[in-house]
Amino acid sequence: MRAKAHMGLEEQRKRKLSDKELLMWFFKLIKPYIPYLILILILSLIRLLTSLLYPYLTKYIIDSIVNGNVDSLMFFLTLFMGVISVMCIAGFGRIYAIAYVANKFLYDLRYRMFVHLYRLKLDYFSKEETGSIVSRIINDVNTIGSSIASGIIDLVIDLISLGGAIFLMYSLSPDLTIVLLSLIPLILISTYVFARRARKAYSKTRRKIAEITGKITQDIEGAKVIQAFPQRKQFNLEEFKRIARETFEAYIEAAKSAFFIAPTLGIISAIAYSIIIWYGGLLVYWGRTTIGTLIAFLNYISGFFRPLSTLATFYGTIQSALAAGERIYEFLHEEVETFNEGIELENVKGEVVFENVTFGYEKDTPVLKNVNIRVKPGEIIAIVGPTGAGKTTLINLLMRFYEPWSGRILLDGIDIRKIKLESLRRNIGLVLQEPILFSGTVMDNIRIANPKASEEDVIRIARELGIDDFIKRLPNGYNTKILEEGKNLSMGQRQLIALARALLANPRILVLDEAVSSVDPYTELKIQTAISRIVKGRTCIIIAHRFSTIKIANRIVVIKNGRIVEEGTHRDLIERKGVYAKLYSIQVIG
Repeated sequence: MRAKAHMGLEEQRKRKLSDKELLMWFFKLIKPYIPYLILILILSLIRLLTSLLYPYLTKYIIDSIVNGNVDSLMFFLTLFMGVISVMCIAGFGRIYAIAYVANKFLYDLRYRMFVHLYRLKLDYFSKEETGSIVSRIINDVNTIGSSIASGIIDLVIDLISLGGAIFLMYSLSPDLTIVLLSLIPLILISTYVFARRARKAYSKTRRKIAEITGKITQDIEGAKVIQAFPQRKQFNLEEFKRIARETFEAYIEAAKSAFFIAPTLGIISAIAYSIIIWYGGLLVYWGRTTIGTLIAFLNYISGFFRPLSTLATFYGTIQSALAAGERIYEFLHEEVETFNEGIELENVKGEVVFENVTFGYEKDTPVLKNVNIRVKPGEIIAIVGPTGAGKTTLINLLMRFYEPWSGRILLDGIDIRKIKLESLRRNIGLVLQEPILFSGTVMDNIRIANPKASEEDVIRIARELGIDDFIKRLPNGYNTKILEEGKNLSMGQRQLIALARALLANPRILVLDEAVSSVDPYTELKIQTAISRIVKGRTCIIIAHRFSTIKIANRIVVIKNGRIVEEGTHRDLIERKGVYAKLYSIQVIG
């Protein structure tokens, strides 16, 4: 596996998409939710109209009181209560609908990303940090969801609200409206200055969130190592402190840029109130307007500045959403495996051929060089060689985790690139050096290979492998809960469960990648016994460091520096006194 550079892709990546392209993609995402958004818009309009209407009614209520008109007062008070009731009901419906749509969007997008995760090519995971992937699925999706809940609908409503407030204010007093509108250039200039600074700051926060998520993930996974080396603990604490501090500073910078808009508008709003009260008082004194009109106009000033504040801060919100959206867009457009295109395998015999295969993980650095191997149906071969020789790479290519640079791999005479990926992998059972178990029971983990298998099938397989007694000795037998990654089981126990899983899949080809390299001699013997049972009647490729594992092999292939250097039986290779003989003497003789 290639070493990851200290600086992740998040720090190296620059904006590749324009805001227009991202917005077009974003609108495609929300297209399925348009009916819900229309409902929210209707409820918002009802709430908006009633909120615009009730300050207007205060003019008639106050004027009725001043004029001593009781009938008029009762009529307008009744109307006022009705308007307030409708506004509250519409407001509640709007809040509920926004919460539903936002969370439905989060659910759908996050599920779509998780499905996409399973389709990505394996090399994506070797170049992208785990924390960055987690951050995209959790944090970045939340950011876009927030923009749906509080951004788009509120933007439309506030635009309508602003237009409605200006219209009603103008109908009350054209003179006061003209005075108020003269402040708009000052509002636009001041908010633009702060919103522009927010763009860069929000992009930085997305990167820092990914970095801190990655740090937490890495340290949790490496907790045992950190505890074993106390001298490393302080370094990790200082490193986390640095990343957390940089994340904090990025958030504060973004907050300063965005939140300076509110107090600026507050100051301009106070100036507007002062001017309107002063000038409006003169108009009342001159008899050109009434006290009720002036009070109603003052009530509308808040309705004028609130949407302006939302419009100003929305620029910062959309920049944060675009920064998150770009990361999600890139993730969803990563190259994926094509699982259901190609030939469906039937009656697999199990012949595997590597034909002039060359491949490397890094450009111009081949790991395998013109490799030729032929495995006959039902044959058991062992592939041995020094660390880094390219043994596991052969398996990665056979499973089509990667594609060869040149040459081809054949299964029963068919180029595996022409076979449906799902069909190919269904016919190859892979047991890794470090078996992966998932949260659930022992039964659940074995049935991963065949979810439709009955409990009786699982128990039968375990008995065939000779591991039924071991499973029954667990606290709850087959129903024993397994912690994440099998933490409550030994390496040998995990490996035995992985072998049972492979056998339950009943593959025609079995691949064992260093299956006993991390266990004690007693457990190794149990695993070897299980392996000798599982390989019967199957084509088997064994990647091994321990030479005791390859006793059952019909043929041994020796690979060194990416090339096949020797091939034959154990006795033949020992007599040649070549690479295999040296490796064997080092391990067995010492």
